[in-house]
Amino acid sequence: MPHKLFEAGEYKLGGYKVQFAHWAGGEWHGAGYWQRAVVTNRRLWVFPDARYTDQAQKIGADDIARVWNICLGKRDGVLINLKDGGRFYMLVDWSQGSKLVRDLQEMIALPLRPRIAPRLRPAQGLRDAQR
Repeated sequence: MPHKLFEAGEYKLGGYKVQFAHWAGGEWHGAGYWQRAVVTNRRLWVFPDARYTDQAQKIGADDIARVWNICLGKRDGVLINLKDGGRFYMLVDWSQGSKLVRDLQEMIALPLRPRIAPRLRPAQGLRDAQR
């Protein structure tokens, strides 16, 4: 993925080969071609073709409610539940589902903040002015 697509402070967590899936006729079927997915610290990108980066589907971390690693008919898969109630299923190439889920969960996790703010000593000049 070209770095020109990254925003300031955005970095890649992992890259995967995925295929969207749907349930039909009592079993899971892949929908369309295998595509390239890239997880960054802010977004999930799905590229239909490496040459057409402008056609990438982007899902922001704020849009994802939850992610699961699931089995889709004896194949490794991922379920992504969106905050607007939508969900989609993806098949993941060669047992990469748990790694993709780990990267997505890292992406959607809230940044860590200390429960109690540390107390800082005032600068020397401020202490002298307070006396």
